[in-house]
Amino acid sequence: MCGISGAFNPRGLSPDDAGLVARFGRIMRHRGPDDEGLFADAACALGHRRLAIIDLSRDGRQPFASPDGRFRLVFNGEIYNYLELRGELAAKGRVFRTKTDTEVLLAAWLEWGPDCLPRLNGMFAFAVYDTEARTLFLARDRCGVKPLYYAVVGGTFYFASEIKALLAVPGLSRAVDTQALFDYLVYNRTDVADETFLAAVRKLPKGCRMAVDASGTRIARWWDPIAFLDARLDVPLETARRTVEELAVSAMTLRMRSDVPVGSCLSGGLDSSTMVGILFDRLHAPAGYPCFTAAFPGHAVDETAHVDDLRRRYPFESFRTFPTGASCLENLRDLAWHNDEPTTGAAIYAQYEVMRLARQHGVTVLLDGQGGDEGFAGYQYPHGFNLYGLWRRGDVPGLVRELAKVVVRRQDRSSLTTFGYLVLPRALRKAALRAATPFLSRDFFKAHVDDSLITREFFDAGDLNAALARHYQYKLEHLLRTEDRNSMAFSVESRVPFLDYRLVEYLLGLSGSFKIRDGETKYLQKLALAAYATPGIVARKDKIGFTTPMDAWLRAAPWQELARRSYATVRAAYPGVFDAAPSFDKSGHCWKIIQLALFSDLFLSNAEIPR
Repeated sequence: MCGISGAFNPRGLSPDDAGLVARFGRIMRHRGPDDEGLFADAACALGHRRLAIIDLSRDGRQPFASPDGRFRLVFNGEIYNYLELRGELAAKGRVFRTKTDTEVLLAAWLEWGPDCLPRLNGMFAFAVYDTEARTLFLARDRCGVKPLYYAVVGGTFYFASEIKALLAVPGLSRAVDTQALFDYLVYNRTDVADETFLAAVRKLPKGCRMAVDASGTRIARWWDPIAFLDARLDVPLETARRTVEELAVSAMTLRMRSDVPVGSCLSGGLDSSTMVGILFDRLHAPAGYPCFTAAFPGHAVDETAHVDDLRRRYPFESFRTFPTGASCLENLRDLAWHNDEPTTGAAIYAQYEVMRLARQHGVTVLLDGQGGDEGFAGYQYPHGFNLYGLWRRGDVPGLVRELAKVVVRRQDRSSLTTFGYLVLPRALRKAALRAATPFLSRDFFKAHVDDSLITREFFDAGDLNAALARHYQYKLEHLLRTEDRNSMAFSVESRVPFLDYRLVEYLLGLSGSFKIRDGETKYLQKLALAAYATPGIVARKDKIGFTTPMDAWLRAAPWQELARRSYATVRAAYPGVFDAAPSFDKSGHCWKIIQLALFSDLFLSNAEIPR
């Protein structure tokens, strides 16, 4: 896990660009405090900050050179199956001088070129520079776990792991991308496609590769979740159960490869609890294995009773942090600086404090349950897509049965409101959105609603499986972005076993009835993995996750006063967007206005980027 950056111009770099790339690294020092490296020639400068995870020796230093010195690699992430790939490449005659996954990645690229990408099981963003051909190749992992941003200024291509590094580029425009702003305010979404909140900065889309040379830039998709939809509809439920269990165990096994201490995030929900259970029952984790939890005593969102339930079964050591509204307010500026762009809710603060706690206890790698909800339909509103699919197929008995079960199980009202929204004609959908955001300018709303990918594609999913694929395309990445930034803020590597591509692809191919059945989400996950949790955790009907008592926090006077001050900043920074202040009684509005003001203050001014 690291921070990577670079500048490339096949016609020749500015004399200042190598120093600029070195500055990128200093801005991102938190991503890699263990080492730094810089390579530069007439056309390219590459920078690297290293957080040592595999092979802690200096052998892992980057930029990493090919044996003949022609190619240079900078790499952020982990290739979990590097040992298997190393064996395959050695059989082809490749010789290795280190024990790093970095060397294996470069060897794989040299052996197979872009065709190496489907062979990689990992989270990654990397760039390979050909010093002779003066070309640059970049790629990003399937789901977008690891970030890669770029901008072109004055004919030079710049890239980095974080947006804040690119703000050091002289002449980079800080104009806001108004479509990104619209999706944030209306749909509560960021990171929908390649956009950022800055119009001049793009990100390489997840599952894509890029070639940069004298003719320009070319982007090609190498992985698409849509390709795997409904591929295994004839698989029996019992076969699916056994396969999912073994894929989950395999994913966990690969992600335990580390030369530094490993621990787990543990919320008390099904995803993180079954991860811990697999560690003990199948991978023989030692007593005292560290798990980290955010606790909120006295609040309904507190899940520590479920953590205690699991602890009675497995001998892990439970470490807890106790975030409060006051501590969140105290850390708000630092949280905003690390996350680069506005975030959608205070839930990320709980994750931020969990990452801090892990670092305080000497843990460098954390396993996290992110992605389980996407694969197994764990959110509440996928009920709506499931009902919509039954409605579109004309399965009236199935629709009535599922509706009744949703009501009997007292599922969240978003289950039904989503279904109601989906059956509306497009014009009425837009009217409903407009009614929910009366504080926005009518012109701003009208100019952007039809251009939103959420409007055009996310809500065009015709059934549950299609909706889950859209989650990987348009929703999951905004959670992964905050996971990356919060973990990297404390130089911690976060790993997400439920996003092992083998498990993702397998689940996308299975029947939607395996995921939601009789009004119950995560049906298949419970069949396959319930044995690793406790009956109480498996029987839970609520969906909480790493959240906070945000509503209570943001009603407090200091937060309300900050929101009112922030609104004045926001009106000035984003002209033509607001007609009136949103209701600060709604915590989501309150949080977003504060976030937009912080973003403006930290990143839109022409001041020097701090740190």
